[in-house]
Amino acid sequence: MATVAETVRDLIATFPCSFENRTQALHHVLVVLGSGYEWQDGEAVRRDSDSTSCVQVHEKYKFSGELLSLFRGDGIDIDEEFITGRCPAEARRAFAAELALTAGPLGRDPYPPSTGVLLLTVPDNAAPDWALAAAEIAAVVRPLWQTKTAYAEAFEATLTPDQRQYVNSESMEALKQFDAAFGPDHPSTGDTL
Repeated sequence: MATVAETVRDLIATFPCSFENRTQALHHVLVVLGSGYEWQDGEAVRRDSDSTSCVQVHEKYKFSGELLSLFRGDGIDIDEEFITGRCPAEARRAFAAELALTAGPLGRDPYPPSTGVLLLTVPDNAAPDWALAAAEIAAVVRPLWQTKTAYAEAFEATLTPDQRQYVNSESMEALKQFDAAFGPDHPSTGDTL
């Protein structure tokens, strides 16, 4: 099993182009549904031992020489990662341990409220560092869940009425779960429900 700091460090070191700081990594582990993590013995752990990293992903999407020639022939600028297959955030890997301890901006919309996310299912036997990490990311995402962003509104506009009803119902239930899990005195809990 691993501590929060070790889990976050490993995630940043494996995918430095996806996670710039502790907040983004905690969001992935505890808030994103289907992130590959689950609660085991009071700690959030990976369900599998997938050893894929962004190194393989960037190499896989590196353009062939023929495709590079076509783009260049048409005057299209190409990001270096598609030429070299190198991660654009490669330098961040060396600082993963420090970044695992450094909160920062989420930098994107939070994953929508969902009743199945680890944040809302923190077990009673959660290790102290994991319980604190859950409270830490809860303080970040709850206010964002309460305010619909332009992206969330645009997404909802694409849904059928039945789909929209389901999404809204799931969101309301998740927010109720949040309040039950973290209580009305949690710094992120507002009066908008």
